[in-house]
Amino acid sequence: MGRINMVENKKNELRKKEKTIFLTAMLLIPIIHFLVFYLYINLSSFTLAFQDAQGGWTLDNFEYFFKELTAADGSIGLALKNTLLYFVVGLCFFPTGIIISYFLYKKIFGYRYFRIVFYLPSIISSMVLVTVFKEFVKPWGPVGLIFEQLGHPFPAVGLFSLEETATTTIIIYTIWLGLPSNMLMWGGALTRIPQEVLEAACIDGCGIWRELWSIILPLIMPTISSLLIFSMTGFLGAGGPILLFTGGASGTSTLNFWMFNQVYSNKSGVEGFYGVLSAAGLFFTTIATPIVLFVRWLAEKIPAVEYI
Repeated sequence: MGRINMVENKKNELRKKEKTIFLTAMLLIPIIHFLVFYLYINLSSFTLAFQDAQGGWTLDNFEYFFKELTAADGSIGLALKNTLLYFVVGLCFFPTGIIISYFLYKKIFGYRYFRIVFYLPSIISSMVLVTVFKEFVKPWGPVGLIFEQLGHPFPAVGLFSLEETATTTIIIYTIWLGLPSNMLMWGGALTRIPQEVLEAACIDGCGIWRELWSIILPLIMPTISSLLIFSMTGFLGAGGPILLFTGGASGTSTLNFWMFNQVYSNKSGVEGFYGVLSAAGLFFTTIATPIVLFVRWLAEKIPAVEYI
């Protein structure tokens, strides 16, 4: 009997060891991933901001960054201005996606056709969409012909060759392309609303706009708050397919494209431009973090309406 117990104890100890080894091995994967791809990379980026190309400690990266940020013809200042413009326009059109999704949810006349029109850009390659859009707005394209019929002059060199029209044209493209992504989120939130609530509102004589304002919006407020926080988190990454449209010409550069351009084509002439990128990232992270935390705190103050 004692020998049987000893054998069982050894088996239990072996199982515990195997379980411990298995759990340790499984936990090592995310731990190593965190240490290498998050902690090490971020610490390296932080130190790189204070180093030159030879590895010496310097503040030249920040000096160049602030010079380009504040100069009248600075590349970083222009990129930041365009990025904020994209973000503000996207924020202004944020309610548009809610309204369109609501009317599609209400199955207005032709809602199937409009659903295809709005969702079609999401399943087509961005390269194809950019090519089609560029042909669409050329002087001999539909937009140019419409301007000609209306008697308004259309730029002979095209909209993307002029600083006055290039950024605006790309913003219009991003608005058209950006609506479907949020509409999928709105559609999912709207389908969770109990039909009994809407039926009771209809019996009480609630109009379509009153229903949207007093019932729909409070019920989908958690989704609205989440998307607003996500938008604020990535506000410094706002922009469009600059590389495909203009390659940064005609004053269309954004922060994302500026960083891409610094990495893949060092046209600035600044030695150690990776350090400039790290300095820019450190500065913008310092600015963005309190803004995102404030928006999150503000969103949590809005009472959420719970329903089953």
